[in-house]
Amino acid sequence: MSGRPDEPDSLAGLLRMLPAPEPSAGFRAAARRRYLDELEARARREVLTGLVAALIGLAVIAAVVGTLSGPAGLVAWLAEVAADLARWTTAVGVIVALVPEVVWAPLLLGAGACVLLVARARSLAVAK
Repeated sequence: MSGRPDEPDSLAGLLRMLPAPEPSAGFRAAARRRYLDELEARARREVLTGLVAALIGLAVIAAVVGTLSGPAGLVAWLAEVAADLARWTTAVGVIVALVPEVVWAPLLLGAGACVLLVARARSLAVAK
């Protein structure tokens, strides 16, 4: 079973019979340059459209958050973050004060050695 061709055989034959010169190299180069310029312009339009859409989405989110929480909500959130930070700092201070230095020294040396090993492994991986 043969499929139907995209164009009729008679039309293709007639088109082949027309005397047409081969396009020049300059024409082909100019057509290729125009094609690549159009592709680049299309990519720029797509990027610009995505950027505008992201900015519009960000503006909508900012407007919704601004109307729902207001400045008082922002101040309350900042106060809560500051309180959490103070709590964590106090907890770390208490732990450092209660645990003797004999325990901290090997832990710090081990952590430093691990950091150096990871840094060396990454530098070797980058060098390869």
